[in-house]
Amino acid sequence: MLSFLHPEILWLLLVIPILWIIDIFISKKKKQLIQKNIHPEMIPRLYPDDMKSMKRIKKILLFMSLVMIILALSGLRIGSGLKELKQEGMDVIVAVDLSTSMSAEDISPSRLERSKYEVKRLITMLKGDRIGLVAFAGVSYLQCPITSDYRTASMMLEMMDVDLLPVQGTAFADAINTALDAFPDENQKYKAIIMISDGEDHEQEIEKAVQRAVEENVVIYTLGVGTLKGSTIPIYNNNGLIVDYMRDSEDRVITTVLQENTLKQISSMTNGRYYRLGAVRNPIEAIYEHILHGDRQEYQTHEFARYRELYLVFASIALILLILGVVLPETRKKVERG
Repeated sequence: MLSFLHPEILWLLLVIPILWIIDIFISKKKKQLIQKNIHPEMIPRLYPDDMKSMKRIKKILLFMSLVMIILALSGLRIGSGLKELKQEGMDVIVAVDLSTSMSAEDISPSRLERSKYEVKRLITMLKGDRIGLVAFAGVSYLQCPITSDYRTASMMLEMMDVDLLPVQGTAFADAINTALDAFPDENQKYKAIIMISDGEDHEQEIEKAVQRAVEENVVIYTLGVGTLKGSTIPIYNNNGLIVDYMRDSEDRVITTVLQENTLKQISSMTNGRYYRLGAVRNPIEAIYEHILHGDRQEYQTHEFARYRELYLVFASIALILLILGVVLPETRKKVERG
């Protein structure tokens, strides 16, 4: 399979036909000047046909060398083929709370931004494990299916925001079910869910969802984000300035506090662990260390065994063509004399 390290450089190939057209235009102008200023009988002597053909060959060689240079700069390479890799690890799905209360700033810079930072740290710690992402508020959504492509997972994480989901709230049961549905069917044992939330739940079906997780051998770890003292929820304008704070139906400023009971209950029922961000040093590391102590499944992935870089090949061809285009004489007579 062919691929390019710098495919944007291929756009330079469009310049070549433009240069060719310009060269044709200049050649026609030059021919008109010659016919205008030189006697017709002298033209064949001064500009024999073999000179024209050799100039044409030299131009073709120079244009071909330019094509080769562009291909070399684009980093053209060829994959030697797919090979099957066997890796060991867990399937981990991180469910991130995107409810409005996660905008509170009692955890710097905000509950949500700090949560995303912790997930980024988790991704850098993964050792062969696969990861998926679930976004949840009043509803849940599979933001990133299970993958071993950590770069893609990080990109999908960056897109998470409190405005991503249309329904507000904190639907733990829905988030758990979405995470459970996202695990591959072949994995019946080596699964874990990490739920990150401020714990403000607004539904009553948690026990049923947690029981399903127990039956499917899924351990749920929970990470509480926020403080017991609580904080207001700022409202920003388009310029990033605070213009007000979220209020209730009676126009009173809302204070959101970390509610740990539900998070503790979820982790306890599935033999997981609960941590509060700020109360424990490096809680995400503690969770991952606990996951590492469990059994790890073997799964198969595919990747290219290796790539053969072709830039030296094209660069060498370009150099040869360039040298030929320069050193070739302009008439065949000179070649014969040589």
